[in-house]
Amino acid sequence: MDTIIELQNVTKSFKNKSVLEGVSLSIPSSQVTAIVGKNGSGKSTLLKMIGGLTKPDSGQILFRNGEPVRIGYVPEVTPVVIPFTPAEYLTHMGTIRGLQKEWLQQRINTLLKIFHMEDDRNNRIVHFSKGMKQKVTIMQAMLEETDLLIMDEPLSGLDLKAQSEMEELLVSLKERNISVILTCHETKLLEKVVDQILVIHQRQIIQMGSQQPQGELVNKVVFELSNTVSIVPFIDEVIIEKDMEISSGRRLIEVNVSQEQTNKIVREFLDRGASIKLLAPLHKKETEFLQQF
Repeated sequence: MDTIIELQNVTKSFKNKSVLEGVSLSIPSSQVTAIVGKNGSGKSTLLKMIGGLTKPDSGQILFRNGEPVRIGYVPEVTPVVIPFTPAEYLTHMGTIRGLQKEWLQQRINTLLKIFHMEDDRNNRIVHFSKGMKQKVTIMQAMLEETDLLIMDEPLSGLDLKAQSEMEELLVSLKERNISVILTCHETKLLEKVVDQILVIHQRQIIQMGSQQPQGELVNKVVFELSNTVSIVPFIDEVIIEKDMEISSGRRLIEVNVSQEQTNKIVREFLDRGASIKLLAPLHKKETEFLQQF
């Protein structure tokens, strides 16, 4: 497997406080790598070092074949109010970076198509949902051709619909041979798209899959149904991860259920007029371990 970036024995401290110690890891090409860890564990610091925004105290960061890697960086904190349309904002940001005008407009058109925002190119960003604003922020990070996209908490604060759209976007980026590395707390939402999960624990890196035993297989199911429907009769047979209203009179319920009980629970929900939005397998022990972060 090709590697786009490799860290070897990287250490970083701030004000004599050790943040990361002897971190070694590889970022595969054309895959999505998620970094999880408790607040203050060093996730953002690690991303900034990979992105070249800060330097390690010791160790090496090696790029693919010693060649420059084109990196796009999306910080966790982004501007709240952007008084532009997406077309205006992206043109403004590209001009600041000195991109050639004709090429820039072609690139903006391509990005708007990739992100399914062609119909919103001339609408004001200030009126967008948080998910749409996040897309605009990612697009500006990709104005120049990008080999590696770094995103700090891209799912933070997004509703279930926007999170699903972000998952679809990550899949499309992989298909375009773009490597992605991101930090995330919503680990269950990335089961379908993440190829590698790295956990920062006590200033070290743990690679999920090799360090954690695989446990009892369970399934994650997301249902959409009426707010008036009661699920109390069979509530003891599922672990409810989310129960949220998405529109007037409708809600989404995300549950974890054992393999043996999946068919029964699905039938119970369908009999009550629900529709299935997602059915995906989960490894129970691995999920429980990640929930610590």
